[in-house]
Amino acid sequence: MRIVLPLLMGWLLLRSGVAMEAASAACRLFVQSVLPGLFPYMTLSLMLVSRMGGRLPSWCLMLLGWCGGSPTGARLMAQRGLRDKRLAVSCATMSPMFLLGTLGSWLRSPAAGACILLSVVAGGYLTGLMVRPGSAAPVACDPAPLSLGEAVEAAARTMLMVCGTMVMLRVFAALLTEHAGGLALPLTTLLEVATGTRAMAELPLPLPLRTALMAAATGTGGAAVLMQNRACYPQGFMSLGEQALWQAVHGAISFVLALGMMLLAG
Repeated sequence: MRIVLPLLMGWLLLRSGVAMEAASAACRLFVQSVLPGLFPYMTLSLMLVSRMGGRLPSWCLMLLGWCGGSPTGARLMAQRGLRDKRLAVSCATMSPMFLLGTLGSWLRSPAAGACILLSVVAGGYLTGLMVRPGSAAPVACDPAPLSLGEAVEAAARTMLMVCGTMVMLRVFAALLTEHAGGLALPLTTLLEVATGTRAMAELPLPLPLRTALMAAATGTGGAAVLMQNRACYPQGFMSLGEQALWQAVHGAISFVLALGMMLLAG
């Protein structure tokens, strides 16, 4: 790592124009499409969960995670001190506002956005059923109710981490795919899914297939979503390989569901 890091830093300096353009694009996407749908909801959900204490059932926490989108579920799990793998896998979905509004607008089809939303949420639930729940017993956590200011601060720190992962992985994707040809889109999507799905929406493919591919991408989440959830999860209860495997399963199920729904509706 002591050798790799200086090499990466030198690569950034040599290709500073590409890196800065990619970072700027990631920041714009974050401000326009991610922050508006995630930050206010996360603030309020942190306040709610802090006031419910141990009385909040797991299904309710899962619902809050679904409605907020990743990494809301992981952040709420950490706040409650839960170590439930089924809950973690089920909540690793992107924001419904992003899936329904942003992706639907990119596809110029609200129905396609709704299809992506339904398939990704259902895919997360079905994937969660395959996972052993693990221990739902809480570990040490702060039960004190959060004020609005404290919740805003906590949500803002999480959102800064989300923005940071988007920027870093968008930059690496831009550098890696400069001369990747046909591999550029898959590599970009695996690293930073929001950028990848934006490009998928413009592919010269039938709408059902584009919708299914975007559902698969958002269900899987890519490296950025994996890192965001991992940063929020309680430490040490799920390995990186296990987390990546379940996200891939989620993406595969989402693809099949979305393609089936679009073909049936078409």
